[in-house]
Amino acid sequence: MTTTRSKRGLGSVRKLPSGLWQLRYTDPNGTRRTARTTFKTKATAELELTRIRQAIESGTWQADQTPQSGGLDPKSVTLKELADHWRTQRVSSKGRPLSPNTLNEYQRLIESTLKGLSNKPIRSITRAQIEDWRVPQMAEAPNQAVKAYKHLKTLMTFAQKRHWIALNPCDIERATAYTPNEPEAPTSKQIQIMLENASEPFRTILIFGAYAGLRKGEILELRRKDISIIKESGDKFIQLSISRAVIWDKGEAIVSEPKTQAGIRSLLMPLETTEDILKHLKSISISPEALLFPRRPDSEEHWGEYQIKPHWEKIRALAGFKGRFHSLRAYASTEFAKLNPTDRELMERFGHRNIITAQKYQRTTGREAQLLRSQTY
Repeated sequence: MTTTRSKRGLGSVRKLPSGLWQLRYTDPNGTRRTARTTFKTKATAELELTRIRQAIESGTWQADQTPQSGGLDPKSVTLKELADHWRTQRVSSKGRPLSPNTLNEYQRLIESTLKGLSNKPIRSITRAQIEDWRVPQMAEAPNQAVKAYKHLKTLMTFAQKRHWIALNPCDIERATAYTPNEPEAPTSKQIQIMLENASEPFRTILIFGAYAGLRKGEILELRRKDISIIKESGDKFIQLSISRAVIWDKGEAIVSEPKTQAGIRSLLMPLETTEDILKHLKSISISPEALLFPRRPDSEEHWGEYQIKPHWEKIRALAGFKGRFHSLRAYASTEFAKLNPTDRELMERFGHRNIITAQKYQRTTGREAQLLRSQTY
C-alpha cells in the first residue's frame, strides 16, 4: 500500500489492489470521509485532495462533493467526450443553440488542432502535457493554437465547475496573449481592377462586399425585399436591410439571424453603385423573396459555401491582391472611417457591438503627410 499524507494531515491517498487510487480526508466537523470515486493515478487523487483542502479552508466545502457526470463517467471521460457533451449544453448570448458554423468550428479544433489530447481522459491531462502540445502548435499555426487553447481552457473550466477535475491545468501564463497580424485590405486601385474584370453576378457581389462591407453570408442571403430606393435632395440611394445570413452545415445552406442584435441593420450604398445594383435587379425575379444571387437563374437555392472561391481567386490575382474575400470588409470599413463618422455610425453600418471590434477592421491609409499638412499648432 502506498500512502501520501498532506502537510496538515487533512487526508491521504492510497493505492488499492485494483490499481486505482482511493482518497480519504477529514471534513471540517472532524468526520473521517472516503471519496465515493476512485482515481486512475496518484496525481489525480492528490489534485482532488488539494481541491477539497482549498474548499475547506475557504469555507465552501459541502458534504457531497462527489463529481456528478450528467451521463458521463468523470473517472474516464476523455477530452473529446467532454467537448461533445459541452456542445450540447452550450447556448448563444441569446439563449439559443449555437449556430452550425460555431459548433463545427469547435468540433474542428478538437479533431484537428487538439487531436493529440482529444482521446486522453481529462483527469490525466496535465499542464506539462498541454505545454508539450502547445509549443509546436504555436510554431506552426499560432492563431489556431491560441483558439484551440482558449477552447481547451473553457472545457476544463466547465469540468472543474462540475467537480469532474480538481484543478484546471490550463494556467499557462499569457497563453492567450498572441495577437495575429491583421489581414491586409485591397487598395482602391485594386478594387477598381477587380470590378473592371469581374463578370456578373460576381461583380455585383464585389460591390456589396467592397462598398457595404457585407459578410459573405449576408450577401448571398440578400433578397429583392431587402432592397429599397431612398430619394434625398434629388439623389437616389439604394438602402439595404440586413436581418439574415446564410450559413452552411455540411454543405446544406441554412438561413439564420445574425449572431448579435447589432448585425440587424439598415445602410445606404454609395451613390456610385446605384445604377449597377438597379441593373442587376432587372436580371432576377420580381418576387419579393427572390434571391439576388441564386445558384441558377430563378432558382431558390443559395450559392454553395465555396462557390465564391474560384471567382475570388481569379479576380484577386488580376488585381495583384492575395487576401481573403472577407478583406473587402476591412476595405469598406477603412474607406468609411475616412469620412469621419461617429463611433456609433461606424458600429451600426458594419454591425459591430463595440468600437474595439469596429476598429479592428480599419487599416492605415498612408495619409500621414496629408494629415500633417492640415495640422495647426
